Amino acid sequence: MKRLFAIAHNTFRETIRDRILTALLFFGVLVLLTSVAMEEVTIGDADHVVRSVALGAIRVFGSIIAMFLGIGLVYKELERKTIYTIASKPIPRWIFVVGKYLGLMAVVSVMVLLMALVYMVVMTLQQGFPGFGIAPAIFLLLIELALLTAWAILFSTYSSPTVASLFTMAIFVIGHMADDIWIYGMQADSESVQQLAGAVYWVLPNFSVFNVFDQAVHSLPIEGTRVLWSTLYGLGYSAAVLAAGSWIFQRRDFK
Repeated sequence: MKRLFAIAHNTFRETIRDRILTALLFFGVLVLLTSVAMEEVTIGDADHVVRSVALGAIRVFGSIIAMFLGIGLVYKELERKTIYTIASKPIPRWIFVVGKYLGLMAVVSVMVLLMALVYMVVMTLQQGFPGFGIAPAIFLLLIELALLTAWAILFSTYSSPTVASLFTMAIFVIGHMADDIWIYGMQADSESVQQLAGAVYWVLPNFSVFNVFDQAVHSLPIEGTRVLWSTLYGLGYSAAVLAAGSWIFQRRDFK
């Protein structure tokens, strides 16, 4: 366990100082603040629109940060030649993968929580306290990003950053369109298309189960059972993806 947390701690320290990560956080906060300015030009329920856009900004930039960090996991170690030192030591490779994952998720969590804090402060000053529904909404977003990061790390264990980024983006898009893929697939006349849509729906992640931002925006109650089952789904799926990534990384030859 000491080796696991040592790798996680070093990953956190190295990544938190990354200038590109700082730039992403800056743009995330900038979009968050810009969404407040939309109140002046929005027709209708401006408060709800502003909250929706601001929370959407947190989701988008949180996802970008998660993907950006995950796809470079192994590549950076190869580029700096440190992977050869790690591979030569009696450290199980799964500890390296999981340790990196925990460190990256710590960074992602800090970034998302910082943007959520900015959201809370800005909304409170402008509209009043946005409600306690923001807590489960942000929590489930972190579970979603944990799953997205796991996929990015899986792809990084056997491919270049370019290929890993394309695959991770595909997972991101498919995951957010899972319900639509299921609906349109079941409406198709071809049985093979229906089977393909069903396979995609059940095998690949469904990120919509984590999205309760609409309830948070409109101050609607969020069922505890949904939070529980979404959490179990996300953590279980993340563990399975990490296990696959560790298995691939264990069998990779770095010579």
